[in-house]
Amino acid sequence: MSRTQKLYEMLWYVQNKKQFTAQELADEFALSIRSVYRYLADLADMGLYIESSQGRYGGFQVLDNQLLPPILFLEDEIVSLFFAMSSLADFQDFPFQLNVTAAREKLLSVVSLSLRNRLEKLSEVFQLRQPPQMVSTPFLSEIMAAALSKNRLLVTYHSQTKRSEKTLEPMGVYASNGLWYLYARDLALNDLRYYRIDRVLSVTQLADPIENSVPLKTIETDYQPKDTLKLLIELGEIGVNKCLEAPYLRDSLVINKDGSGYIDGRLAQSDLNFTAEFVLQLGAEAKVIEPREMIDWLLDKAHTLLKTYQ
Repeated sequence: MSRTQKLYEMLWYVQNKKQFTAQELADEFALSIRSVYRYLADLADMGLYIESSQGRYGGFQVLDNQLLPPILFLEDEIVSLFFAMSSLADFQDFPFQLNVTAAREKLLSVVSLSLRNRLEKLSEVFQLRQPPQMVSTPFLSEIMAAALSKNRLLVTYHSQTKRSEKTLEPMGVYASNGLWYLYARDLALNDLRYYRIDRVLSVTQLADPIENSVPLKTIETDYQPKDTLKLLIELGEIGVNKCLEAPYLRDSLVINKDGSGYIDGRLAQSDLNFTAEFVLQLGAEAKVIEPREMIDWLLDKAHTLLKTYQ
């Protein structure tokens, strides 16, 4: 058995056993005690966290760490992982410690030369791109930690119109169109809402646990906003294609045989300005029929633009 193969077998062994002695490793792998310590030093260099204890019943214990045992991937699986990993470089902030460049180099260092050449050639003709993150989200990791530990948050939030303090129950964090969002229950409103994390100005994690958590995956299926308005928008063909790129409008989209279509659904009152901003970008490709509040908002914006260019 080669030294490298024995090193990985020892990694599997200690990861599964968690607690062990040098003599156990020596017996298991037919090594001297001195060789065992050299192997343990190599495992530590690889990132395996091991703590030693002294005394009659002393030995070693594997601590919680982020080093994973080796896994055999198919070539196409490695290609998919490589490009998925590369797409994360578009995020300025990420809720977990990640150096995309270093992670890609580690992956390339363990694959065959032929696969490395294939990945380099594919990189010239294929990319998975995310909309670049344009604003900073300094509290992203803290909010993610609160969602994982299911603790309530006291946040200072700056919406488009005002700054306020909110007590939130974080359900989950997700990224969309270059922005990070928090899906949370606002205790004062007793309602589930979306919050842009870049608008969070301060965060305090409370020792008050969440009693009823809603899985993030239920957002699109179970979420029913309160205080809704009827939303009806006529769309040209280009408008239809643009709305297909907006997940929150896609389910309400009806497409005609000629490529035109319309939006027919419900809109949360709190999302009116956000949706109106999107509709404004569609120009003549969208005509709002309802609600009246959105029509008035668009007319006001149109008049402001007209004054700017007159």
